[in-house]
Amino acid sequence: MLRLRWQIRKLGGILAVSWGISVLVIAISSTGVLQSLEWFAFDRFLRWKATDQTESRFLIVTLGEEDLREIGEWPISDQKMADLLTTIQQYQPRLIGLDIYRDLPVGEGREELISSFNAVSNVIGVEKVIGEAVPPAPELDMENQVAMADLVEDDDGRIRRGLLAIQCNKERKLCKPEEHQQRKYGLATKLALLYLEQENIHPQVLEGDRLQLGDAVFQQFSPNDGGYTNADAHSTQILINYPAGQSFFESVSVSEILGGNVARSKIYDRIILIGATAVSLNDLLYTPMSWDERLPGVFIHAHIASQLIASALDGRQPLHGAPPWMKSSWLLVATSLATLLVHEIINHNGIYQKKSLFSLILFIPCIGAGMVGIVYGVFLTGLWLPIAAPLLSTSLSSTVLLLRQNQQLQGLASLDGLTRIANRRSFDAYLQRCINQQTPVSLVICDVDYFKRYNDTYGHQEGDKCLISVAKTLQQGVRRNDFVARYGGEEFVIVLPNAELSMAYEVLGNIQQQISKLNIPHVASDVSSHVTLSFGVISLSDLKEATSKSLVEQADKALYQAKRQGRNQIATLS
Repeated sequence: MLRLRWQIRKLGGILAVSWGISVLVIAISSTGVLQSLEWFAFDRFLRWKATDQTESRFLIVTLGEEDLREIGEWPISDQKMADLLTTIQQYQPRLIGLDIYRDLPVGEGREELISSFNAVSNVIGVEKVIGEAVPPAPELDMENQVAMADLVEDDDGRIRRGLLAIQCNKERKLCKPEEHQQRKYGLATKLALLYLEQENIHPQVLEGDRLQLGDAVFQQFSPNDGGYTNADAHSTQILINYPAGQSFFESVSVSEILGGNVARSKIYDRIILIGATAVSLNDLLYTPMSWDERLPGVFIHAHIASQLIASALDGRQPLHGAPPWMKSSWLLVATSLATLLVHEIINHNGIYQKKSLFSLILFIPCIGAGMVGIVYGVFLTGLWLPIAAPLLSTSLSSTVLLLRQNQQLQGLASLDGLTRIANRRSFDAYLQRCINQQTPVSLVICDVDYFKRYNDTYGHQEGDKCLISVAKTLQQGVRRNDFVARYGGEEFVIVLPNAELSMAYEVLGNIQQQISKLNIPHVASDVSSHVTLSFGVISLSDLKEATSKSLVEQADKALYQAKRQGRNQIATLS
């Protein structure tokens, strides 16, 4: 039972350390210091699970540098745009998303473009709402065939969140919930909802602002979801679950479309997204799928739309970040388990007695790798748990645990295992320090009178209890700066720095009285019915020629003199 209580108390101490550090790391994480590391992990997870499949519902019509050279103009004239839309429409696409602003007339052919807009009822144009606004084509706006081209960049310039919708007033400015609102959809959202509507799937808003499309439920992004800290989440956003980069979508160039070099099967019943990919047009953005390559904005819109549609129709897993309560719980549990594991592994293998640094280098990275594996496995199910915070918390907790137990081992190395006072090794070091510093000392060696008889009479277990009581009494009977140690067997040593012989006698007399008050029975003693001690003491003010060995020898001679004089007394060399 005592051992069980000791184990529980020890376990509680370890958990207290891990929980305290976990709370500290949660506080650190709330400042956003770890956000970049969490983003790095998020990006890495997406790349690990990247697929080589392609999306069959979409076709991207790209406007690259070669197209600009062949067409010979930018912006593309209204006439060319009308020709492009008319040509695409001939192949009967499901929807057309035009990710190119057309708010102002460009060159010749405005009437033809307006006619195309009127004839192509499934085209969705774009406007810019956030920041410096760019209005939509008036003809499309009148027919409610407009969506936002805005994308949400994180502080490092990468696109990890998809902007589904925002609330605007009539002037298309962002407004507060209590103000008159007009809901504006992102280009991807508009295309996806129109596509799903034709599949008889309609959006439903569930409790907690969750969006349901078919059997798929999308969690509304919150400011502290996943690895984010105080992110802007006033609009409706989701995490983009990129399955790949640009290669996920088939693409053809504007020149190929205008030249009639595209098979009808590539366009028929698909969502066609038209957008700029030319470097000179600067619609290139960083995503999690590549460290240094940028992805055209039109592909990002396609990824968001594909995620919404595939989740509703194919069961693709939506991705959402763990809420704050779940992150904190995960951090506490992960840190506690990892710290306990480090403790058990190291104690089981006895590594503390070898090299603590070696154990730190060996085990903590292995546990960290295991935690990364767990978080990645959970990530594959659609839940983004933080990893940087628990790794930091585990590292700190394990390090503190190692330092604390090393300190305990150092303490054990300097303490006597039975009596829990200083051992002979500590005594030797302390006495040598006094000699080195030329500190005047009185040195005492004492032992329990007739201790062998005590053991023979009462047994070794009672003998151990006797030594423990004596050691405790010696410790309590000396002055604050005095030093008490077990020298071996039933012998103890006391070092009294800056104490003359008279002071030593006063301290030892007080100890004798306390030993007598213990009244430990000793029927085999020839000097008393209870346990007594004999003391040998020497006092030196000049230690220039002294050595530890010579001092101990002199004190030992004084002890034997006390024994020759009848025991249970204090003696010094005459």
